[in-house]
Amino acid sequence: MPGYDNCVRVFDTSVDYSSAKQIHKCVALRIPSVKNTPICVYDPAMDIHVSRSIIANGNWEVGNIQKVLSILQNDPRLVFLDLGCNVGVYTLAVAKFGRPVTALDANRKNLEMLTTSLQKGNITGMVMLIWNALSDKAETVGFKEDNRNIGGLQMVSGVSNTTVLGDSNSSVAIVLDDLVPLFRNKSVFIKMDIETYELKAMMGGKKFFEQVDVKYLFMEWFHHKNSEVGSKIIQFMTEKKYTPFNPLTSEPLKIKSRMSWSVDIIWIKNTN
Repeated sequence: MPGYDNCVRVFDTSVDYSSAKQIHKCVALRIPSVKNTPICVYDPAMDIHVSRSIIANGNWEVGNIQKVLSILQNDPRLVFLDLGCNVGVYTLAVAKFGRPVTALDANRKNLEMLTTSLQKGNITGMVMLIWNALSDKAETVGFKEDNRNIGGLQMVSGVSNTTVLGDSNSSVAIVLDDLVPLFRNKSVFIKMDIETYELKAMMGGKKFFEQVDVKYLFMEWFHHKNSEVGSKIIQFMTEKKYTPFNPLTSEPLKIKSRMSWSVDIIWIKNTN
């Protein structure tokens, strides 16, 4: 995107990727209260969680998605920022619900599949795709792959100059602050699922949290239950006046009980 400090790469959703070899099939994404929309998935043998669940059940994390949609329903001003969109379950559900989405992913294959899903569902106009990783600094990051869980792709910082890098094994990382111009003066719901890079994303987003009205941040927690990184995430969010909740029960979570928090949590900005 011209005029941005770092290399923010908008992915072209007008291109036809329907013959991309990683697309195993496209099926109906079924979320209660939202009309079905197509979603393209991987072979379940190489994506044993997300794609397998979508093929078997028509959805993934449906309870969490319904919580997100309920929050959006109650606040028409909210726009949705999907950081680590994977094959696009949340992005497609929110776009089909009728709310604008900006979705970011480091893995080009995911974005090719999501583009195909958007085209098949006639909702490309609701979504901007960004092809970048997120970190605490602009850099090239390598991929640490899980051959049975594509959604578990992790970023590796400080890759060697001698490593042969390409679109299949690396991405260009930006910082969250680079996206401030897209969201300034807007109210935002962030879903963040970037496989242990959450703290780095926060550290690269200090201006974002100051200049953008981030009302909700939904994230995976199980990676951070026992780690020092988890402590630093808690410090970052509580200093910015957020309270953690269990998204499925809406119960507030006690900081001292962080090791028993739910797999996913939602940080809600205090209004008083």
